[in-house]
Amino acid sequence: MDYLRAIILGIVQALTEFMPISSSAHLLFIRKWIGFTAVDGMAFDVAMHIGTLVALIAYFERDLHELWGGFKESFSTPRRAWTVNQRLSWYILAGTVPAVIVGAVLEGAMLDVLRTPVVAVSTLILGGVLFLVFERLAEKSKGINDLTLAGCLFVGMAQAVALVPGVSRSGIAILAGMALKLKREEAAKFAFLLGGPIMVVAGGKDAQVVMQMGLTGRQILLFVVGMLTAATVGWFVIKYTLRFLRNHRLDVFAYYRFALAGAVILSMVF
Repeated sequence: MDYLRAIILGIVQALTEFMPISSSAHLLFIRKWIGFTAVDGMAFDVAMHIGTLVALIAYFERDLHELWGGFKESFSTPRRAWTVNQRLSWYILAGTVPAVIVGAVLEGAMLDVLRTPVVAVSTLILGGVLFLVFERLAEKSKGINDLTLAGCLFVGMAQAVALVPGVSRSGIAILAGMALKLKREEAAKFAFLLGGPIMVVAGGKDAQVVMQMGLTGRQILLFVVGMLTAATVGWFVIKYTLRFLRNHRLDVFAYYRFALAGAVILSMVF
């Protein structure tokens, strides 16, 4: 049953990491609901995030290759002559700085204080309301290539707020992109690309802690099962989320967040 639970959590991680509905809120409650205690919760989350990072790298392999090439070429090219990929590679790196700083400030006890059902419910509802508002007010006419350094920093600062449970890294970054007049699908693509470096930094840091836990062979196998599930399902979630957002509003995600918040409230009461 523990392997089945690991698969379930891997699927949940993949669905919620890339859809704007908050992976942390889902993992927090579903882990308790299915009674998964075979592995430390934080440690298993690390495995899940590594799985979705693999999915991200696999899906955007071509984009990442071009950005990496642009980054290397930028050192031998005058800044005024930078190509789109050269410029975006530096912009994405700059956009990760706010989340790194906020993560360092809220690390440990302060972040644990925010990991509560009340906080998650509040942010789920607020995020849903913002989805409905932005869909009706945002212009949605630009692409990623139109982003400026200031715009990338703005999205990066928004992404930093996702450390609070229930916010959703992709959700808040999509909203920030739409505030900059990005098309919905373009905002989502940039949110995914911008989230990559943060996932690498956070995963690498937490992995060091996990490696010191002295895990058993069975626990490691549970990690692998969950990780492979998250990676496989995550690839398809990225593909179909981007396709969905090309022609559909965020409304369905807003209503889902409201429903999830209601379910959490009921679980707290009863």
